[in-house]
Amino acid sequence: MVRKIAIILAAVAITVYGWNVLASAIFCFGVRHREFLEFPYLQWIEAASLFQAVNWQIKIWIGTSAILPSTVVLIALTALVRYARPARPLLYGASQWANLHQMRAGDVRRRHEPP
Repeated sequence: MVRKIAIILAAVAITVYGWNVLASAIFCFGVRHREFLEFPYLQWIEAASLFQAVNWQIKIWIGTSAILPSTVVLIALTALVRYARPARPLLYGASQWANLHQMRAGDVRRRHEPP
């Protein structure tokens, strides 16, 4: 159980950092300042914290650079939820309609008759 929680926390941390790296790369290439892109690759967070102080073009790049990584994370989460869900078990094996003999054997009546 502890190992599973550790793996989940590590996956969340890697996803968040990967999101920041991708958003920072898109932002730095978008504003044509590739020299800003250096380790620890958190330039998007720095730019977003100055959102009120920058001009409209930089604001557009801050928003645009957040859309692509968010879309990638959304697609990955959707695929994870869809394919990690266990398959629905069949109800009582291979289900099919009962014939008249099987209904009588199971005490199923077609008309309501008093006992």
